[in-house]
Amino acid sequence: MKRLSYIYLTLPFFLFLFGWVRLTIAIPLALILLFALYKLLFTNPSTSSGQRYQSPISNLQSPTFHLPLSTLTWLLLTVLWLLLSGIGGYAFQNWDHNWRNVVLRDLMNFDWPVYYAQPESGPVKMLVYYVGYWLPSAFVGKLLNWQAANFFLFLWTLAGLLLVTHHLASALKTSPLKSTLLLIFFSGLDILGTLFFPKDYPTIFPPITHLETWAGSLQYSSFTTQLFWVFNQAIPAWVCITLIVILSEAKNLWHNEGETLRSAQGDTRGQLAFIWSLCFFFAPLASVGLFPYVLIELFKQTDFKSPFKNLRWEQILSALIIFLLSTFYFLSNTAAQSRGLQSIPLTNFLAFFLLEGGLLWLILAPSKYCDPRWIVTGALLAFIPFIQLGSDRDFVMRASIAPLFYLMLMTGETIFNQSISRTLRITLYALLILGAFTPLYEINRSLYRTVDYYFFQAEDCNCDFTSDPITKLVQPGVPEEEHPGTLTADALPTLQFMTDELSQNFIANVRQTFFYKYIASR
Repeated sequence: MKRLSYIYLTLPFFLFLFGWVRLTIAIPLALILLFALYKLLFTNPSTSSGQRYQSPISNLQSPTFHLPLSTLTWLLLTVLWLLLSGIGGYAFQNWDHNWRNVVLRDLMNFDWPVYYAQPESGPVKMLVYYVGYWLPSAFVGKLLNWQAANFFLFLWTLAGLLLVTHHLASALKTSPLKSTLLLIFFSGLDILGTLFFPKDYPTIFPPITHLETWAGSLQYSSFTTQLFWVFNQAIPAWVCITLIVILSEAKNLWHNEGETLRSAQGDTRGQLAFIWSLCFFFAPLASVGLFPYVLIELFKQTDFKSPFKNLRWEQILSALIIFLLSTFYFLSNTAAQSRGLQSIPLTNFLAFFLLEGGLLWLILAPSKYCDPRWIVTGALLAFIPFIQLGSDRDFVMRASIAPLFYLMLMTGETIFNQSISRTLRITLYALLILGAFTPLYEINRSLYRTVDYYFFQAEDCNCDFTSDPITKLVQPGVPEEEHPGTLTADALPTLQFMTDELSQNFIANVRQTFFYKYIASR
């Protein structure tokens, strides 16, 4: 499963490399990446005597499959969760899918790289966004059609979810079914925020509102919300985080096995850098939140007397290639150049911090206060709300993916530990139950709109778009009332003619950029 995860993460980058980069650059870089990937997939660490040994990762307690029913339930639950997300267009899609769908459509319909205008002089308009997650599906769509692209996107996402829940189960030493339930229903206490700080929206009734917006421009999204709204960033970030977690577990086992196996530390540090660079390619904001945890692992695994011993040059070099190419590409878009700190009233901050994870973090203190992950998680959850990047709240929502995941992981480690006190177990379960209202509202909205469509509506979205170019998309209103009478959020045929503010997150004039001048394929 770990090898499949590496393939899952690197395949889209290879498509990007040969779709966006000049062949004279792409071919040598691809050879380096292929060599590094080969080493990761087919080479085991060796002892100092040169003899090969079984990787300790196999000694981790793997998810148990004693009962076939448990495995079947895990698979069915994952498929159902994915179906209700709207990915593929088989159930209700939230408003953000307008942008997800149009990116996939343009990747399918335009040559790579996607140029919307490339005149001899004047602005060169290019699609500059986190496109990596869609590339395999867009490639299938180029060969077949839109329906095939969406079906493959559904399967691609299902594969990612199965990898994540499998790795999470291994890390928590529990079953995939339990890890999946934890991932689906883990959330902050948005229901209490809605109750104690009432606004016109969201409201507790009807139970299909978007509770995440109770704090206005501040939001730490639950994992179900992330899947239902921004799957293209969430899924690869989750895969990267769980890979880092199981590498850390394996390293601890290696460390306990004795000196003869510690030569593997170079491999692990190289893999950490490689994984993080891939996270940056798929979801740069999420990678910012993940970076401190990578530093923790690198610090733990480095012998500072000889810090460069056993470093795998091909892994480090591959990480640099992925990071630098992604950086040059993303910097071609200046939409997020506005940076700084934003002021938040103390009472608003305390309410947001405590209800969106801080309370749970504090309750874990007696058992986790010596764990550097616990310290970093609290610091990130407290500091992230003050950072402003661009004109929207994306940084707060996406940079928090990693600390929220680690908070969930530490919570899972605690509740699945049989030695914890009954009082602590009851307290944690009570908070988890209260937090579960947020994903339940997201799921309930999807169920309500999907059932309403299939049983009470006569028409689906008419995807034969009008000939008039669409230049802007109306800002979202109430999520449960978006695009009435249809399942899919398909308001945009293409980004080519878009001129509104939100579209600038996707379209950039790249004529004077380093990426366009020296790297991009023409």
